[in-house]
Amino acid sequence: MVDMSAVSGLMTSLRAVVEITKAMKDLDSAIALQIKTFELTREIMSAQSYAMEAVAAQSALLDRVRQLEEEKAKLEAWESEKQRYELQDVDRGFFAYVLKPGMENGEPHHALCTTCYQRGLKSFLQSSGHIIVHDHYWFCPACKTQVKSQWRSMKEMLEKARIRNAQ
Repeated sequence: MVDMSAVSGLMTSLRAVVEITKAMKDLDSAIALQIKTFELTREIMSAQSYAMEAVAAQSALLDRVRQLEEEKAKLEAWESEKQRYELQDVDRGFFAYVLKPGMENGEPHHALCTTCYQRGLKSFLQSSGHIIVHDHYWFCPACKTQVKSQWRSMKEMLEKARIRNAQ
């Protein structure tokens, strides 16, 4: 909100400018006129100062409105994007958000990290390349979550999960 003290100060200074200007027209002495000119200059500078404070406050408010509008747009975009995914047990208790059937939009098979998804981030689970016995490890590059699966291919893992979850 605009600083009301700045607006009030501006109005007070402008009233003083008007009063000083009225008083100046009736002055006969050069010294008195010089004193009133000094007072007038001081009040004009004061009014400028209050006006600049009000402009700065308004600018700050406009910046905040812009930030909030950007944040709202991001949240709305994420809400729309979230609707494309569903939580699935993709392998032996390894949960991930995967695309709902028909929502691929040409994207390859992928799974999103559940932790990041809950935080409003779209972070793809990546193959770590580590294989121990029959387990393959997947990790989230954003939050560093690591999970293991028996599947080395995301496509194969998701296809098997769909078949298993459909039964």
